[in-house]
Amino acid sequence: MRNLDIATLRSLQAVAEYGAVTRAAEALNMTQSALSMQVKRLEEVFDRPLLEKQGRGVMLTDFAHLLLTESRKLVAQNDAIIARFTGVQPDCRLRVGLTTDWPTLHFTQAVRRFREAHPNVEMVLTDGVSVDLRKQFERDELDVILTTEAACGPDGTTLMHIPLIWVGANAGMAWQQRPLRLTNGLWCAFLKLAITALDRAGIAWEHASGVGGCERNHMLTAADQGVNIVLKSFTREGLEEIEHGGTLPPLPPASLNMYLTRGKVSAMAGEFGGYLRRAVREEAEERAA
Repeated sequence: MRNLDIATLRSLQAVAEYGAVTRAAEALNMTQSALSMQVKRLEEVFDRPLLEKQGRGVMLTDFAHLLLTESRKLVAQNDAIIARFTGVQPDCRLRVGLTTDWPTLHFTQAVRRFREAHPNVEMVLTDGVSVDLRKQFERDELDVILTTEAACGPDGTTLMHIPLIWVGANAGMAWQQRPLRLTNGLWCAFLKLAITALDRAGIAWEHASGVGGCERNHMLTAADQGVNIVLKSFTREGLEEIEHGGTLPPLPPASLNMYLTRGKVSAMAGEFGGYLRRAVREEAEERAA
């Protein structure tokens, strides 16, 4: 029987979480060549390739994804044994922020799986708008943030693109009025995309009065006081996608982005990032089915 080296499994997990050998090596405080050597050792154990080049980064092979699922359990068990019998506890507080329109079902599944594998890790969840989450992340007040933006920042990773749609009140008429009243907040990245599309189409628009936070804006929309731009996955009672027959311009997709800290809990943040990638991948597979 051959024995698996926990360190090599951690290296594979880091590559999966960061999508690049260089960033994974930085997170593990090791050189790129050392990490590559550890992955090579794993490939020799199983006599199967684990990584494939993708653009400037790398991606895991199908076999590597299967291995990763089982290896997470082994690494978690290793850490639990060390903690129990040495008294050395890992960093156990992870601060996570996400926007209110992130697909919650698969996010909660990711949290549940992560906590089952890391029961000693305390997760502190907070919500907010993307622009505020980015500022908190830059101030090191959050370790992981999940945003919905028009594009992704240089220090983030896009996990999925989701179409944007126009929504209005059930059986509402506000979408037919001109100028078109928009109920998204001024801070909303989707508002800027909508304005650009409307200007190109030559459609007059104005910002609806009384706009505030997301909940208030959705209430205004449900009251037929204007239209809102949301992710296609977004659902709320009283709102429906507008069947405008081409009267309103098409909208570009939005990016679901993930930002991981490079601070003292970078390894734990990266580990959670792997669970998020899996959850988003399942979301994409369901959409394609």
